[in-house]
Amino acid sequence: MKTTRLGTFSNTWVTLSVLLLPVTMAICGRGGAAGNVEATVAAGIAATQQAQINLQATVDAAVLATQAAGQPPSVPLPASTSVAVANIPASASDLEAVRNVILNEVNAAVSQDLAQLQTLFAPNAMVIDRAGTPNDPSDDTVWQGWANIERRYQAFFSSGVTSLTLVDLAIQLNGNQAIATHQGVVQNGVLYADQGSYILENMDGKWLITQLEYGNAGQSLDQPPAAPAPANGSTDLTTHDDGLYALAVGSQHRYEEPWGWDRGDPCEAWATNNFDDTKPNYRGFNVELLLTNNSDSKVPDNWPISFTTANGKSVKPCFYGYHGSGPEPGVTRSVTFFTVVEQGDYVAKITFSLNDQTLILCLDGKGGWQQCNG
Repeated sequence: MKTTRLGTFSNTWVTLSVLLLPVTMAICGRGGAAGNVEATVAAGIAATQQAQINLQATVDAAVLATQAAGQPPSVPLPASTSVAVANIPASASDLEAVRNVILNEVNAAVSQDLAQLQTLFAPNAMVIDRAGTPNDPSDDTVWQGWANIERRYQAFFSSGVTSLTLVDLAIQLNGNQAIATHQGVVQNGVLYADQGSYILENMDGKWLITQLEYGNAGQSLDQPPAAPAPANGSTDLTTHDDGLYALAVGSQHRYEEPWGWDRGDPCEAWATNNFDDTKPNYRGFNVELLLTNNSDSKVPDNWPISFTTANGKSVKPCFYGYHGSGPEPGVTRSVTFFTVVEQGDYVAKITFSLNDQTLILCLDGKGGWQQCNG
């Protein structure tokens, strides 16, 4: 596993590079081995405040300080943990405060504690999904303000994540701003090369997250985090989530096969029951979608929906519609859609676009789904 390089910083910067333990063991230094690690790191910082020393000496000082404080000598500092401090003892408390905010965000995301999460974000904070293309803002999704960020976390909760670890967390302090980056995440025991970052500001003595971004896979480890994204409404971002609509899969998401060829138009074939059963190498697809309208105008009865398959093909969604199926403001309605795909393929993405808002659902072809932009 590649660790972050420790560079040379001026007297106003400090870097901490840490491979965090799973949140079940290492959140806020609670008990057991996690407590030993937290005490070790704290002791290492205290030990290095007296002089600038090299990394190995820092680790040795941390171990000696921990043992002197009464910790069991048999518990060494993990080899993947490193501490470097650059001549600013006054910043140690800020460094730990920033780190604790990040740990608390990870912990609260796993424990689904929305009340705790709300206390960690600045009022106008943003969460950004870079969609794996950090240099292309056109496919970014931005949640700004707590009302939208809360919806993003609620979608995350539905994914069933029970453990989350940030890999190689590095924190830089510069006055009242902090930037923290990580080089991957371990989610439910699986390592993902998802590079993310946090930007925090000290507001009235309290460190708060002003921007959290992820989905930077493929970005160079030496490349700094992207600058804060434009506010919602900027023409630089084409996919926003301002909370106007919410889309989810209902009780149906199934395939029936073998299925006859739709002769090029699944909707016409369905309406006339005119499928070509001499070509049965197809699959009939049904999905129930739930649309919640949080805007101040009614959604059209013919929902603006598109389907894309795992093989990149656009297939026509057939609307089991009826008069009034477009939800009024404050209403959730259910509509079932149908289409036909080739055997071996499946509908992988459902996109809803209306009033400059785009919501995307990702399907796995086996009944599972998640909000791609959540």
